[in-house]
Order: sequence, then C-alpha cells, then structure tokens
Amino acid sequence: VDSSCVRFVPVSASSDESFVLEVLAALEQTKLEALVVGSVAAVLQGSPVTTQDLDLLVRDTPSNRRKIGQLGHCLGARPREVSSLTNVLRIDAASAPVDLLFDRLPGGLSFESIRSRSIVIDLGGRIARVASLEDVILSKEAAGRPKDHAQLPILRDTLRVKKALAKP
Repeated sequence: VDSSCVRFVPVSASSDESFVLEVLAALEQTKLEALVVGSVAAVLQGSPVTTQDLDLLVRDTPSNRRKIGQLGHCLGARPREVSSLTNVLRIDAASAPVDLLFDRLPGGLSFESIRSRSIVIDLGGRIARVASLEDVILSKEAAGRPKDHAQLPILRDTLRVKKALAKP
C-alpha cells in the first residue's frame, strides 16, 4: 500500500474490523461502487457467522474494471481470475481475499435489485453499502453450497430476531 491510497484503522479495531475498514477506505479512494455481499454483509448486520473472505458485488462496466485495478493497488495485490470457468476476480490482500462478483448473485439477484434493498452501515466513519439480510439469505439458498446451507439457520434466526426487535 503506498501513499496514494488512504489508510484509516482505529487503534481499537480487531484485525477483522481493520480489514473491513481497509477495504472500505480503498473503495472510497477508488470511487468503485460496490455492495458488500455474502457472509460479511451478514456479520455487519449482527449475524454470528464467520468467513474467510470479503465478497463485493460490482456493476460490470469498463470504468469499474479500471477502478478494480486501482482497488487492487490500494490493497497491495493485483486482481486475478479465480477460474477460467467464472468471471469472479480475487484480490489476495494481506489480511484476507476480496472476491469481486459482477452484476448478479445466485437467485436471480441483480446489482440494481440488491442495491435498492441495501442498507448503509457507518463503521468508524467509513460507509458500507451492504446487501440486506434477506438478499444474503436468498443468494445463499440459491447457491446451494454446503457451507452456505450450514449458515442458513443462523442467518434466518438473526433475521427473525432483528424483525422482532424492530417491532414497536
């Protein structure tokens, strides 16, 4: 990470929090419009799950592709293809990988539809636009992977508790 990339990490942040803040700072610096999706989106909404990466959903445009290169620079790693079978890019940042997904998530969820239902979370002065817990659940149901199915009961319980707490 060089001086052209802003870094802000509060002293009291855990390493996981520091990593999320670092990614948010890089997103802000590069002006890449991205939505936090997947398990990190669930964690930011209070779900007690774990993950080993941070997933971002990005609108696939030439401008955003250039910004992804800048994002990789700010995070200290070059974006690379995960596989020739998918258009997912990965930035192998020092703390954890950042996976960049384009335009759609499983379950027929488009960038626009997820963004319209997303929530904004302020994390130490950094803003995260995060997929709703409902959309995280829908995408994990549709993905059908064993690791997603294992998280679904926890995600559904978190959503149920959040709704119960929101009632007057």
